[in-house]
Amino acid sequence: MIVKIKFSEDVTMMFGESYKPWHMQFSEWFWWYKKKDINLISVETTSSKWIGWGGLKWCEETMFQDQLDREGCQEDDSDNPNPRQYNQMKFKNNAVVIAKVRKIIRDYKRESSNTL
Repeated sequence: MIVKIKFSEDVTMMFGESYKPWHMQFSEWFWWYKKKDINLISVETTSSKWIGWGGLKWCEETMFQDQLDREGCQEDDSDNPNPRQYNQMKFKNNAVVIAKVRKIIRDYKRESSNTL
């Protein structure tokens, strides 16, 4: 599964299942970049598999096709000659995933307000 999360400030990030589940990847990104001042706009998912090669944790949407172009390639290899196409992936709302994203954001905001 791939999770696409859009925030205000024109920030759209992609997360997926790699060496950690998507929600752990998102939580790490959110805590690491302290995104408490941006607002959640949308959360969508696709059943397409996350990039399994190279240990990608997360990616900006604008760079996702570049990551797909390199999927399955070693550092010295040329790009994948037949990459998956991001624009052909179908995303839809997923209530369970939306609830998890909102909880991570709430928990961060609660924790950060307790430390002030």
